[in-house]
Amino acid sequence: MKTLTRTLTITLAAMAVAGVQAQSKYGATKEDSVTCVQNLSMYQEFMKQEATNKEAYNDAYSPWKEAVRVCPTSSKGLYQNGVKLMVHFIDNEKDAARKARLIDSLYLVYDLRITHFGEKAFVLGRKGVDMMVYSPDKCQEAFNILKESVELGGVKSEAGTLSGYYQALNCLYNKGVATKDQMLADYVTIMGHIEANLAVEGLKESTKEYFLKARDQVNGMFFKVAECGDIGRIVGDMINAKPDDMDMKVRLLKVLNGKDCTEEKVYRTLAEDVHRANPTSESAYSLGMYLAKQNDMSGALKYMKEAVDLCSGCSDKVKYLLKAGQVASASGNHSQARSYANQILQLEPKNGEALILIGNAVAAQAGGCEEPDKWGAYWLAYDYYQRAKSLDPSVADKAGDRMASAAARFPTQNEAFFHQLTDGKPYQVACGGLNESTTVRTRK
Repeated sequence: MKTLTRTLTITLAAMAVAGVQAQSKYGATKEDSVTCVQNLSMYQEFMKQEATNKEAYNDAYSPWKEAVRVCPTSSKGLYQNGVKLMVHFIDNEKDAARKARLIDSLYLVYDLRITHFGEKAFVLGRKGVDMMVYSPDKCQEAFNILKESVELGGVKSEAGTLSGYYQALNCLYNKGVATKDQMLADYVTIMGHIEANLAVEGLKESTKEYFLKARDQVNGMFFKVAECGDIGRIVGDMINAKPDDMDMKVRLLKVLNGKDCTEEKVYRTLAEDVHRANPTSESAYSLGMYLAKQNDMSGALKYMKEAVDLCSGCSDKVKYLLKAGQVASASGNHSQARSYANQILQLEPKNGEALILIGNAVAAQAGGCEEPDKWGAYWLAYDYYQRAKSLDPSVADKAGDRMASAAARFPTQNEAFFHQLTDGKPYQVACGGLNESTTVRTRK
């Protein structure tokens, strides 16, 4: 391994020059072609043995290196596998100086791939991401590489490239090189690319997961940096600079919503502009949120309904359904609140917020029932809160509080006995539009 490390960078650098002189896919001469095919076959066979042979990657290195030297344009896989080899050597190297040389060799493999097979946007993205992993102190260099990648690739950039770009920018911000204004401006661009990919119909589930993870990572970095006052000011400046850029306004509205900066001065005008130009689920949701905070629940529910209706398969469907249900509940429309909650459960069966929303709707309907059905409604609400607590740890505390509130309205044992009810026995609730089974419980 030590010998390999000492010679690797020099060897690869020489290959970068020699490879340009090769005249055919498998080498300049017939002899080269034979050598090429032999070494391609050999290194590939060793790499297949990696799972069972700990030395397989070490054995693969020499024929891989020879293939790169003799026939650098023979296969794109030569460089894809080269990255695997370098990463393996880096991760297993203990000596800091040798590891540094291996890391430089990894970057050179990416450069060789671009030289011989192009795909510059894609490959620069992979290189920049690895640079943030293996050379975090070089975040300016990584940022420059990732910036070029994103500028070339645009919306087609990989999820890792987009999150890596923002990670590099965040590194520069922490060093005092990048500004808060740049963090927001680039956030708008990067998040626009991420959301565009998430909106693609038929997106593979695995790819979707990568973009969702990238969105969470970028949001996490941005939200630590910017407060609503900063965001409102910067958004206002950006709109004043480009008042007719509707695409930018749409992305800025997402920023304000994501940070819940709906009380900023710029918010309502921006939301109305976006919704008027092109009504979308996001713009309807924005106006609904604004009106809800103004305690105009009737107006808010109108927009929340529109947000749900316009969100046909969009990634924020659950968010819109939940907020629509909460607004419906706040406006006293409990049956509609429950309808929205049930739609959430069809998409996410373990969503605790939806179960709590149903529990709240059931508890609210108790007021229209006589005893013992009134108690039945609280028993049923308790069931939903209990289910939320057991299925969704994120709402455990809230669900526990609601369970305690419902339990405080249970009858005493004497009250239950008067109606010939016994703890633990089944009970059918049939009032206020309810028709469900629950269990008798008494106040302890």
